Amino acid sequence: MVADSNWIHREPPNDPVSGFGIGNVAVAGRGRVVAEQQLGPLFADHRGRIDLAALAVLFDHLGGLPYFRSGPTTTPCVQARLSMAMQGHVGIDDRITATADLMMRDDSFGSTRVDIATSTGHVCCTGTARNVAVGRSYDEAPSKAPGLGPTPSSAYTHGVDLPPAIDPHLSGREIIEQIASGALAAGPIVDLLNGRVALTDHDRAAGVQFTVTTEPWMGNLFGTMHGGVIASVAAQACSFAGQANAAAGVDYQLGDLAIGFLRSPAVRGTDVVVEVVPIKVGRRIASFEATMRAQDGLLLSTATADVVYR
Repeated sequence: MVADSNWIHREPPNDPVSGFGIGNVAVAGRGRVVAEQQLGPLFADHRGRIDLAALAVLFDHLGGLPYFRSGPTTTPCVQARLSMAMQGHVGIDDRITATADLMMRDDSFGSTRVDIATSTGHVCCTGTARNVAVGRSYDEAPSKAPGLGPTPSSAYTHGVDLPPAIDPHLSGREIIEQIASGALAAGPIVDLLNGRVALTDHDRAAGVQFTVTTEPWMGNLFGTMHGGVIASVAAQACSFAGQANAAAGVDYQLGDLAIGFLRSPAVRGTDVVVEVVPIKVGRRIASFEATMRAQDGLLLSTATADVVYR
């Protein structure tokens, strides 16, 4: 039986920021910007969990704003690289707060530290963003940048059901095989990203191929895919690879993701494909390499990730 998906009954978001429940973006001091994200079942994975993929748009979007605001005039910029590390679990319904601090800047580059905290003040994700100034023009004026309004309410993020519990006797490989066949739900965040997964074999370990069909709402102010969406897609692909190599009954989390942005794809309905291959799979940690390519094979981004097993 094919697993049901509620996302097909929802209207597409307007942009990545509102689509991921982000708002109340504000300047909090010289070189500091803050924002909130309302979580909910909409951003849960196949286990009904909030993992790194759900936080990537917030991390990326806020990571560029301090450098953007740092010059005598606003500086068009993109992220060259993100390094994210999870610091524990996040509640499914939490409202999290991100703080981005500009660490260095010159006319060409900036570096920003990003910390994301739960509603109880626990720092759940930390890392850095490397900013680079660009000569491109915006599709729309920066004054229209998303996130300046109130944080979306939980009514938006609760528009879907959490996936049913997974049989603990299934191995991780069996779970991915059943998601690929439609027998298990892929998770609301995968539906949001228009994603589908397939298993690949690499010696004695498993990899995955994660394919996403782009939509206009995934775009940034330049009209190409938002870096946070790229990171979210890569993170979810690596999470599926972590699941594919888990023993039955073993829990896991995507602990670390470092992603470099090489090119940003168009968001006009074509596919992007993430290939995740295992580097080393151990009992406690599995390491993976991921590459994202456009439909014509053009390399878009590269990433490395560590999955931790418990």
